[in-house]
This record gives sequence, C-alpha cells and structure tokens, in this order.
Amino acid sequence: MKNHIKKIASWSAIATISLGLVEMNRAAIAFGNNNQFSACISQIVGTGVSPQDAATACSEALIPKELSRCVVMIKSKTPIDGNLALQACFQVRRPIDLGNCVVDIHRAAPLFAANSPKQTETETAKEPDKLGISTQVLDSCRQSLLPGRFSQCVIAVSRDVDKNNPSQALQTCLSAEDFPRDLFPSYPQNQDQRP
Repeated sequence: MKNHIKKIASWSAIATISLGLVEMNRAAIAFGNNNQFSACISQIVGTGVSPQDAATACSEALIPKELSRCVVMIKSKTPIDGNLALQACFQVRRPIDLGNCVVDIHRAAPLFAANSPKQTETETAKEPDKLGISTQVLDSCRQSLLPGRFSQCVIAVSRDVDKNNPSQALQTCLSAEDFPRDLFPSYPQNQDQRP
C-alpha cells in the first residue's frame, strides 16, 4: 500500500510540474501577443511605414500604443502619408492630441469637405494644394502647445473669417498662442529691462 501511495504521489508531482510548465508557456505566448511594442510596430507597418522605421519609433516611444494610434488615425482619416504622420506623432508629448487635431481640422474645415480620406494616391497627387494644406495642418498641430484648442480655433476662423484661405486660418491661430502683449497696459513690470 505504501508503495502504491508513493507511485501516485510521484506521478501527481510530475503531472503538476508538466501542467505548470504548459501554463507558463501559454502565459508567455499571451504576453507576447499583447506586448504594446509588438502592437505598435504592426499597426504602424500597416500604414505603409517600413518595419525598421516602425521598430525604431516604437522602441523609443514613451507610450507605444499612443504613438501607433496617432499614426493610424492620421493615415486612415486624412491624405497624409504614414511616414509624415509617424514623424509628427513621434515629435510630440501627446500624440493622440495631435492626431485628433489633424483629423478634426480635416473633418470640419471647408477646404477638406470634398477631400475624402478614401482617395487613392493618384487622386491625391492630382490635388497638390490639398496635400500641401494637409501637411501644413499636420505641422501646425505639431507646433501647437494645445492641439485641441488650436483645432477649435482653426475650425472657427476658417468657417467665419478666412473661408477661402485655410493657410491664413492656421497661421492666425498658431500666432494667437503667443502671449498677446499688445492687449495689456504698459506697466513698469511688463516692460523689457533693456539697458
């Protein structure tokens, strides 16, 4: 009887160890599939960026998921190239805010109303002005300290003031983020201390 119990105990120990190893392997595989760096690389490569560039950007990103979300958002909803989107998204602290800024302006500004995100590259190449404006929007949103506020400003100015000049709306709103010294009185503490 003792011998039989020892055999059962040894077989159960072997089975427990085997199941533990299988579960550890399964957890490692699941972790690899949910790894934010892997997800970032695969999503960015899906936008037409080279795997090497995607790997470099994702490995250096503070939050890789936000970087890839920004690139995918801009590429899928605007005529902007994935490489340009990656470059801009990589340079900012808040990539999702940048993506929202670019997409919001494209959706709302009158110039972009006819510019569908489903355009082919040849259609986009035929309209260099719209693509030029798109890169201006991307660059202006990247330069803005508050992309959400900036996009609201551009949308309002392009609707109400500069209906036919989106470049001017971008410039007006970007320069408005500077401190408006002309609006405040000239108190001695506000004056430049020049010798």
